[in-house]
Amino acid sequence: MAIAIGAAATLASFEEILAAPKPGLVDPVHCGSHSDMSWITFLRSAARLAPFWAEQAEEGMNTRDDDALMTNLRARGVEMENAMFEATEGINTHKGLVFALSLLTGAAGSCLARYGACTPERICRRAAEIAAPACRAEFEKMTSGGPDHASTHGQRIFLRHGTGGIRKEAMNGFPTLLEHGLPSLETALSSGADLNDAALSALLALMEHCEDTNVVHRAGFDFWQGIYRERVLEASSRFDPLRPGSYEALRDLDDLLLAYRASPGGAADLLACTLFLYRSKIPGNIFIQGGTES
Repeated sequence: MAIAIGAAATLASFEEILAAPKPGLVDPVHCGSHSDMSWITFLRSAARLAPFWAEQAEEGMNTRDDDALMTNLRARGVEMENAMFEATEGINTHKGLVFALSLLTGAAGSCLARYGACTPERICRRAAEIAAPACRAEFEKMTSGGPDHASTHGQRIFLRHGTGGIRKEAMNGFPTLLEHGLPSLETALSSGADLNDAALSALLALMEHCEDTNVVHRAGFDFWQGIYRERVLEASSRFDPLRPGSYEALRDLDDLLLAYRASPGGAADLLACTLFLYRSKIPGNIFIQGGTES
């Protein structure tokens, strides 16, 4: 079952790359706000990370203590980052996804071991149980240590603006996935949209609601809190996933993001996670190993 969970995670990571056109992001149409990478760079990275997702799921199946599980997931996550940088010649394509999807695959494995079945809600709840103590301790350490203890863009943004990014998302049980990304994806699919356009609809919902430290880092907190959210909301209202090829709203938003060199990479990571969770709801899905869901 760990192999099947890993396959679902791998498929989701490729589906996120291929979804197009994504405003400000790398896809087969363009390089978005990035001058140092292309969609081929992302494909190389995703292919290199593919074998690790099953290992993270297996870790969740075999490690009962949550603190030990978080430690083990993070240790393998470092291996994954090193493999990513080797595949991309030093370019960061999936560092945020390594953290988020490692938690979700590990949580899915843990759910199977404990209950024999998974739902998105159960997976996200287990992910929070695994991640919350470590993330809370990191936030406390950063707050007490001040700017001198901030070594990453995300940490500096947290200290300046209180924006917790993917750590906050994880410790709260990925609410943006459950309340916005997954419902948008499912609504579009059930209405007849293809997977590409349903994924774009979900991406807009995630962009609107997630704390995207990638955007804050590249374009500033005021931009993210102001015009960025306004224009994302406008694009969401204009984009119709049931009209294939009708991408004017996305292209207009793309023009804005390119002008500011803003890249909603946090939302892109959450889109891959949304696509992963979606498979736990498909009838006959691979996230059931006997037993019943509850």
